[in-house]
Amino acid sequence: MSIIKQKEFAVLLFVVPLVFILFNFYTGIAAPQATEVINWGAYLWNFSMIIGTYSMFRKHLLTITEKRKEWPYSVIMFISFFVYFIAGYVHPPTFKWIMDFVQTPIMMTIWVGAFTTFTMVFRGARTRNWLGVLLLVSTVLTVLRMAPIGETIWIGFPIIGNWINKVPNTAVMRAITIGMGIGLLATMTRELLGKETHYLGEG
Repeated sequence: MSIIKQKEFAVLLFVVPLVFILFNFYTGIAAPQATEVINWGAYLWNFSMIIGTYSMFRKHLLTITEKRKEWPYSVIMFISFFVYFIAGYVHPPTFKWIMDFVQTPIMMTIWVGAFTTFTMVFRGARTRNWLGVLLLVSTVLTVLRMAPIGETIWIGFPIIGNWINKVPNTAVMRAITIGMGIGLLATMTRELLGKETHYLGEG
């Protein structure tokens, strides 16, 4: 990126958010113009999807033509993409059948990976100190709250699990959200002041 382009990009990143803050959020004077800019962002997002599709096709075509490792999966990707795309526009019942009987079972299979994560939590929650015990007990109570067998074993499991979910968990999530908001605000302020220059390739 040349020096001129770096300066133009930095000025653009400073001016556009400042215009949004001053003329749209606080005064509402430039609301139509802000809406137009947001619409242009949606259009650019669509073009980025086209570029991403082109990059995906190019990568998998190279994989197939050069017979790289796992190239049959690239063939399956092409077949799946075109069947899915054509069915969506030509024959909607086939598209619905693919959604109900192909994609949904695949997504459910992916969610089975949550059990692996669950076992990793148990292996990581070594009961060497009270924090490990607390994590282990909270995890068990939360699982028993969600599992139908929990209420069958003892009616108090759902009550305790709901309390853990609504009180400690909500407090932690609010703290994380507040921290993320402060971090985003600090990053935006640094970018507006020209202190954040990593996107210009300056490290």
